[in-house]
Amino acid sequence: MQRHWNKKYYYALVIGLIVTIIALFSAIYFTRQNAVNQTSDTYKDFNDLKHHTTQNKDWKISTKHVKNDNILITAIHGGGIEPGSTEIARRIANIGKYDFYSFQGLLPADNQRLHITSTNYDEPQLMNMLAATKETISVHGFNGEDPFIYIGGKDKYMAKAIRTELRKAGFTIKSSPKGIEAMSEDNFVNQNGTDSGVQLELTTKQRQLFFKDLKLDKTTRNNSDNYTHTFYKFAKAVHKGIEKAK
Repeated sequence: MQRHWNKKYYYALVIGLIVTIIALFSAIYFTRQNAVNQTSDTYKDFNDLKHHTTQNKDWKISTKHVKNDNILITAIHGGGIEPGSTEIARRIANIGKYDFYSFQGLLPADNQRLHITSTNYDEPQLMNMLAATKETISVHGFNGEDPFIYIGGKDKYMAKAIRTELRKAGFTIKSSPKGIEAMSEDNFVNQNGTDSGVQLELTTKQRQLFFKDLKLDKTTRNNSDNYTHTFYKFAKAVHKGIEKAK
């Protein structure tokens, strides 16, 4: 009997070890993948991008200003760069009547080359909007086959409120690993009136769940009839978290 229990304990230990190793390697992979994205940008800053591309052909900027508001929702890797980030950021802004900013890739393919990492993104319109706001919520996307969200940024109080509401709504939240935790003062999300903000990183799978048939193509994203219940539930939860932390 003792030998039987020892055997069961051994197998349980081995299985637990395997699960831990898989989880560890997954975290390392995602961190490295996003670190690669940050260090392999084609353009070093917005001025560099602007001088080698054409506005309203290769990319465009969408903004919305709301009077007497201190909250800005952004998606600087929108359009075809990190598909779904513009749409969900706009929805959050519309619900809360917040300021909105999005840079959107319009290329027929390879929009990733328009990616400028958050610590180098210095587009003038965004800089002006940041100077007039006290809170910034930055929506991003990253590679991932499981649906979950990383929450980072220097505003821990706001991050906690958003995390709480997203979990209540049934979403899986994880703490941001090193490399995408958005704690740098050079990250635009922390360059507002309070020098702090919140960064939301959504996996590919999480963003796919926002649209019918899990499609992230431009045609699907441009038609609000394709937005799913999950899309609206996510935006509502983020809005609720923002309002509770205000």
